[in-house]
Amino acid sequence: MIHTIVFDIGNVLAHFRWREYLEECGYTEEMKRKIGKATVLSSRWHELDRGVIDETKLIAACGKEEPSVEKEILKLFEDASKIVQEYEYSSELVRRLKANGYRVYLLSNYARFSFAYAKENFEFIKYVDGGVISYEVKCTKPEAKIYHILIEKYGIKPEEAVFLDDLPANLEGAKPFGFKTIQVTSFEQIINDLRALGVRI
Repeated sequence: MIHTIVFDIGNVLAHFRWREYLEECGYTEEMKRKIGKATVLSSRWHELDRGVIDETKLIAACGKEEPSVEKEILKLFEDASKIVQEYEYSSELVRRLKANGYRVYLLSNYARFSFAYAKENFEFIKYVDGGVISYEVKCTKPEAKIYHILIEKYGIKPEEAVFLDDLPANLEGAKPFGFKTIQVTSFEQIINDLRALGVRI
């Protein structure tokens, strides 16, 4: 029986919409390619999530890699509210699960600068019981360490928990611990797959 629900944030409870953001800025295809390559698609972004690189130095390094779009790269980091936006369903989903007696936690790869915005502005964060965010613990999914930290911190029994994430690699990282897993593609699919596991929602 499931007693605990663990959510990723990006593309599960909030839309990581960097591509849409670049479209809205009206950049050319070449500019969008350069910005993406230097930032969210680079290994540096992963290290930002890990919390092992200073954000100011990272921004400078991104700009140095693609000096022709340095100003646009800086703007990307300043516009956190436009890059990640809470889904309309997220707050109600968490509240419904809580009302039905489930413990709800977050397990997400997130950088310090963007999670600071999320904590202040995402409604669902008010209702969760806790969570582990990658930059805080200096490790990221799908590394085994981050799942172990979550389990130990909250006394979770993985065999009584389900983990929802949009990325197969992160779900595979959770399976050896005994978590049931759901790969998220839509709100309707979240509801259907939770109910298939016997979750009251």
